[in-house]
Amino acid sequence: MASHKEVAKQVVDKIGGAENVDQAWHCVTRLRFNLNNKDKVKMEEIKNIDGVMGAQFSGDQFQVIIGNHVSDVFAEVESLVGESGEGEKSGEKQSIVSLIMDFISGIFTPILPALAGAGLLKGFNALFVTAGWLSDQSDTYMVLNAIGDSVFYFLPFFLAVSTARKMRTNEYLALIVAGTLMYPTFIDAYNAIQETGKETIDFLGWGVINIPLLNYDTSVIPVILSVILLKYVFDLVKKVIPSAIQLMFAPMITFLIVIPVSLWVVGPLGTNVGNFVSDIFNWLFDYSGLFAGLLLAGFMPLIIMTGMHYAFAPIAITSMASVGYDTMVIPMMFISNVAQAGAALGVAVVTRNKQMKQLGVSSSISAAIGITEPAMYGVNMKLKKPFILAMISAGILGAFAGWYGLKAYAMAGIIGVFAIPLFADPTGESASLIVSIILFFLALVIPFILVLIFRFKDVEDSNLPAVSKPEEEKEEKEVGKAEGTAAASKLTGKEVMVQSPLKGTIVPLTEVSDPTFSQEIMGKGIAIEPEENRVIAPISGSIMVFPDSKHAIGIKGDNGEEILIHIGIDTVSLKGEHFEGFIKEGDRVEVGQALVEFDREAIRDKDIPTVTMIVVTNTAEYLDVLPINEDGPIFEGEHLLTLIK
Repeated sequence: MASHKEVAKQVVDKIGGAENVDQAWHCVTRLRFNLNNKDKVKMEEIKNIDGVMGAQFSGDQFQVIIGNHVSDVFAEVESLVGESGEGEKSGEKQSIVSLIMDFISGIFTPILPALAGAGLLKGFNALFVTAGWLSDQSDTYMVLNAIGDSVFYFLPFFLAVSTARKMRTNEYLALIVAGTLMYPTFIDAYNAIQETGKETIDFLGWGVINIPLLNYDTSVIPVILSVILLKYVFDLVKKVIPSAIQLMFAPMITFLIVIPVSLWVVGPLGTNVGNFVSDIFNWLFDYSGLFAGLLLAGFMPLIIMTGMHYAFAPIAITSMASVGYDTMVIPMMFISNVAQAGAALGVAVVTRNKQMKQLGVSSSISAAIGITEPAMYGVNMKLKKPFILAMISAGILGAFAGWYGLKAYAMAGIIGVFAIPLFADPTGESASLIVSIILFFLALVIPFILVLIFRFKDVEDSNLPAVSKPEEEKEEKEVGKAEGTAAASKLTGKEVMVQSPLKGTIVPLTEVSDPTFSQEIMGKGIAIEPEENRVIAPISGSIMVFPDSKHAIGIKGDNGEEILIHIGIDTVSLKGEHFEGFIKEGDRVEVGQALVEFDREAIRDKDIPTVTMIVVTNTAEYLDVLPINEDGPIFEGEHLLTLIK
């Protein structure tokens, strides 16, 4: 797999360069761009980049699906696009839907880690109470509940910052707006309405600006609208105020305009809009939960593909603030994500393609945790039928969940197996939690079984014929038996295994500083940062190359493979110092036999890298050279590379 830096460079190049980027950000699994000119995007080339799972336009927003390493790739993208990615002015007019979707995702993506961590803790707290492990009257519960509840109670502060960043206005001024909405005097007055009967505040005493007393904790829309108003008023005031006094008077005048208007008009309007939308969805699930659950859970993958699932975040948060739970977004996304995991796991069992089998296992685990893009784009959508079977399974189970009224009592940024505690009722009732566990297993098992039954047309493997339904197989044989025989005759190659010649940490070859290796000029392979001082034979064969410097070993294997082991970078300059060889050119070696010992600490003391490259120099003779792993630890003698001929 290409390095994060190389993936970022290729993506930026193929979307028209940094100058074509108006704005860049990322969510859990994908890079998101607003571009000045969409026509410059080389879509198919981007899809073929090693490390990219897919690419698409969602409205006017361009999305590149990366998967679990998206934050690492984005860090490299950010360094490439620089200020052009901050979004000053787009060269193309965006549709209103695209603008709304971009805006919502841009606001909620930065606060996902806080929502995920605090929401999960809140869920576990409720789970411990339900299981009887913790009393809701204990001091421990009080502390844990405060941690889990804080992000939701003070959500206007988080939204004020992310909205200010999205609108490119001063974050600290936005915090003043949120702080006023959350000021204890207003909250206390709201809580005392029944005692005092006072529902409004007469601002200025003229009887005209009567500010409604509302509780803005956990609110979403009021603070977002208020910060939008802040941006435009502040920019206008700065144009009018002389620069000499701008620092003091521009913020003050902005506050005097924005905050009273927010308390009087914008806040109540946002509260009513949020409650209205939430009430519509609650009504839909109350009166037609079966149908609503069928549609929402069934089509959730398509919603996630477009990035529109972020539009549901305000609805879920508002629902929790008003009624204490969510029956729409989290339950349906929970079922849909797990169904994608089940389908991908079914693919891993059925497929005879080794790469797809590995991807099926890893992506199913990822989807079960709540990150579905690797399973969706890398496995299920690629094979089509598993994707459809997962949607059908999710729709059926979503219909039941909607009919039953499955409730989530907390939010989390990633919805999967670790989100099960979110369904624990804080009062200690266990019904919702038990149903969520049952639905988790059904969502995993049903698509898994359906994939085993209905099969799919497998991706081609170097040695194996495609896997298909028995009926399709029979039909193909009857229609073109001769064709099938000819095709089978081509599948005569075999795989060659290369073991690790040393213990250490795997490094992708593209991340090595020497371009001779990183650009694969010598051939494909992998690199290892050694943790021990000896090198063993990764294959059985004959020593072709072993210079006096002893820093490199060339082996021709019994199956024709040619392996170069190059210890360190520029270690030839040591002229054999710190190296001891146990072989000579022409020797016969067996796999696992000791070849060289070297003093890696002494080499590093001379500021010479010890990263060791293992390269297949006759790569052109093979269909592919596949590393078993692209990062992590590796032990001496462990399976390192597979050569497919």
